[in-house]
Amino acid sequence: MTTRLLTVLVVSLIVLAGCLGGGGPATGDGVDADDGGAAPADRDDLSVAATDGLLRDAGSFTATWSYSTTEAGETATITNAYQVDLRTNRSLETFTMSGPEARTDFETFVADGSAYTRYETDGEAFYQVRPQDDTSFQSAVDRGTLSYESVDDAQLVGTETFDGVTVDRYEYSDLSTWRQIGAGAFGSGGNVTVTDFTVVILVDSNGLARQTAWTLTGETDDGETVSVEWRYEITGVGSTDVLDPDWLDEARAQQSNGSR
Repeated sequence: MTTRLLTVLVVSLIVLAGCLGGGGPATGDGVDADDGGAAPADRDDLSVAATDGLLRDAGSFTATWSYSTTEAGETATITNAYQVDLRTNRSLETFTMSGPEARTDFETFVADGSAYTRYETDGEAFYQVRPQDDTSFQSAVDRGTLSYESVDDAQLVGTETFDGVTVDRYEYSDLSTWRQIGAGAFGSGGNVTVTDFTVVILVDSNGLARQTAWTLTGETDDGETVSVEWRYEITGVGSTDVLDPDWLDEARAQQSNGSR
């Protein structure tokens, strides 16, 4: 079941991201970061600022991207997390695939002109060290790339606290485009009738989308409930410190032994 769920997850990621309109710049109709990222005067209209500029100005952040599929009562998730500190030019990326049997596939730590990567297979760790001067900043930002124009009719439903800051909560739901989709999106044996499609966007006072998440729930011809979720969160803005991973000495030792 694990292999099937992960296959379903990857297939649905490709199909559904394309339907939502992902791949465009995550700027929407928002204000330009060069204008200070000020929040729009009309809070009722969704307006998201340029992520790139705001995060560069902040100096550090943590970005977490995840995609999960639930089928037959089991959930498989891919998570890609980035800790980025532009002030010290350090970053740590973690990529994890989890299901009934969880495993961490790799971690990459960038500091002092080198990238250290730890791979784990069947409980055994392997390391790779290579020159790399820059952090994973662009990869972290690109993970959250989404065309907000596709949901610019999102409605402001209130305010809440996210990662210690006040954010406006926008929601969007429109089933008209999602009434019937092919089995390939969920990997099931028959068509899926979509019963719920919701996008939630949390925007702080600077216009930075702190969280963007969409969930799609459906029912197969056999009455089975299936769902997928895409989520991107930005936390620790200006306060993320990238520490040495606990396996760094082992990676350096392996590099030293291999160079003899």
